[in-house]
Amino acid sequence: MQTEQPKLPTVALTGVAETLMITLYARSIETQREDAIVHDPQAVEMIERLDYDFSKYQKGWASQLGVSLRVRAIDNRVKHFIETHPKALNLGAGLCTRFSRVDNGEIRWYDVDFPEVIDLKQKLIAPTDRYRYIARSLFDFAWIDEIQREPQQPLLIILEGVAPYLTEAEVKSLLQAIRNRCTPATVIFDVLNQKSARNSKRHDTVSKTNAEFKWGIDRAQDIENWGIGMQLQAEEFYLNEFVNYPERLPLWARYIRSLLAQLFANSGRVLQVQMLS
Repeated sequence: MQTEQPKLPTVALTGVAETLMITLYARSIETQREDAIVHDPQAVEMIERLDYDFSKYQKGWASQLGVSLRVRAIDNRVKHFIETHPKALNLGAGLCTRFSRVDNGEIRWYDVDFPEVIDLKQKLIAPTDRYRYIARSLFDFAWIDEIQREPQQPLLIILEGVAPYLTEAEVKSLLQAIRNRCTPATVIFDVLNQKSARNSKRHDTVSKTNAEFKWGIDRAQDIENWGIGMQLQAEEFYLNEFVNYPERLPLWARYIRSLLAQLFANSGRVLQVQMLS
């Protein structure tokens, strides 16, 4: 008889690091739906291997749908970029499995996150020659020196579910370092508006952790005035798509879904920026 493997402990994941469980749970639940927006079998497998109480997120229908829509939006942008450029970085990667979903057989990928996160992740998914881990804080900019690329080779940097937990000063510092040392680079990241960023305690899943939002922006174009040297290429209002999934909504929300779409539209967006040389 085969002995069941002990589940991997997750007690080291606290604060912002714990929020990776929210996105992992959302992708796992989505994958098991017949009308799945994204397919992530690795997420389903990882849930089974972790010693963690995911039940506290079960009522977070808005987060589950929102994360799924955001994942699809970012996946599509990544796929478009790697059609012509073979290098990508995933900062604050958590237990993201994007590499498995977008891999075209050529892309070289780096996941960067805190040592405790990378320690857990490599027990779940082994690195390869084209998929590597860097165990560093995003603000330990030595991670930049660990990227192997040719001079002037375009680089894609992804920050999913990261920027809202940073202060505006930290976001600027991170983007400035990318601009100074990684150009030519394209950065894809998600943002909240200011009202949503003030409501961590009312959020349907983040409120179940010790993390809190610290930054939001109402006009994406304002980042071009930060003096960093970057250009906004695209802004995608992915929460507008709530209206297309009425069967996912609570009964009360189905009757006002058009209004919900308008209310939610600016609260979660995916931005794509180009660092200027």
